[in-house]
Amino acid sequence: MRRPLVAIAALTLGVGVAVAAPLAASAHSYLVGSTPVADSTVTEAPELFSVTMNENVLDVTGEAAGFALQVRDADGRYYGDGCLTIEGATVSTTAKLGEPGAYTLGWQVVSADGHTVSDELSFEWAPPAGYAPAEGADSPGDCGGTVDPAPPSEADGGNADGPADDAGAAVPLADLLWIGGAVLAVAAAVVVALLVAGRRRAD
Repeated sequence: MRRPLVAIAALTLGVGVAVAAPLAASAHSYLVGSTPVADSTVTEAPELFSVTMNENVLDVTGEAAGFALQVRDADGRYYGDGCLTIEGATVSTTAKLGEPGAYTLGWQVVSADGHTVSDELSFEWAPPAGYAPAEGADSPGDCGGTVDPAPPSEADGGNADGPADDAGAAVPLADLLWIGGAVLAVAAAVVVALLVAGRRRAD
């Protein structure tokens, strides 16, 4: 009788781990908004290029280490000085665009769980008549070690009209850790109970 009980205990524990693992994996930050909006056509130069995540990002050093926002055109030329402003869940930079055409905003942030998350979005630049295009650079802008971190805000501000497709599936990190811990605790309790019951029957 003991072998079946041990098998059930192992299966229960495995289920607990299987449930907890994806919960922990889904704790990374995800994009909920951007300026410009992905796949949009921009006709007026944005004052800021920005990405907004679902939760405050983690700027441990105050020097934007691990963060990046890069604006580049279809020829791979970069625009902007690379200096970032980090405010709560939003990371932003300034850049003057060049000739009309397709552009990409590449971004990288550090999630609240300490992991880096990166992606890029595309937009079309159709400037008004008389616009004087900037000249792009062959390499990303270097802020020279200076950044402008703003005080964290309680609310996750920023443009939220470009939510990620999986926005509704994510859960705040604290809730995920609590749920994962509870699942593992229940699994462990079931394992102990089954083992104790098996010993009593054997006696």
